[in-house]
Amino acid sequence: MTRPLVVAFDADDTLWHNEGAFAEIERLFNELVEPWADAETAQHALLARERARIGTYGYGVKSFALSMIGAACDLSNDEIPASTLRRFVDIADELLAMPTDMIDGAHDVIEHVSDRFPTMIITKGDLHHQLRRIADADVARFCFDIEVVAEKDPATYRRMLSRHRIEPPEFVMVGNSLVSDVAPVVEVGSRAIHIPYETTWALETADSDPPFPERWTRVDSIREVPGVLETLAADVAASLP
Repeated sequence: MTRPLVVAFDADDTLWHNEGAFAEIERLFNELVEPWADAETAQHALLARERARIGTYGYGVKSFALSMIGAACDLSNDEIPASTLRRFVDIADELLAMPTDMIDGAHDVIEHVSDRFPTMIITKGDLHHQLRRIADADVARFCFDIEVVAEKDPATYRRMLSRHRIEPPEFVMVGNSLVSDVAPVVEVGSRAIHIPYETTWALETADSDPPFPERWTRVDSIREVPGVLETLAADVAASLP
């Protein structure tokens, strides 16, 4: 293993598929509240509920289920039957039990990267659910640390860098979200590799690319990450005294 880089991978939609399942459930939500709202109104109400409660509920399946229940009650003026609310609970159970479906090449890449650089996982979401998925994916053995955090903002990244005594230019975050995996990382002086996913949650969608384009790179596939890291490592090594 070599350093000057420490590499962190996001989990959902970077190492394994996630958002596609939520998109399917959103369509089912539209159907369940159809007696009270059309699809556009239903989605607006659900997103508004998620946005307003994210600081209270956090991220993940349980937060999503509470948002669906709350939005359905709002749309129906509390007339929605208990049987439909039960369906939302069943949906949450189904999502929590969903198999962990790795993105093509992700397991090989994190294993390869961990042979070259200290590697960790930094993800948001429900703690128990994410730890189960990490165990299912069999990737914890490649990591010196796993962080399931409440938020991915500059303050969170600064705390982690300080705790692990990592200098900002030595840190690289790999993930699918410009909002969580790129913008706050480059703000603290670190680097990022952006891998767009086919579907992006509205609250993770950026209006424009982050600043400091010299600090981040976009690739089409996780399989391209090792090559980018080798180039970054050479650049960082060359800059060291």
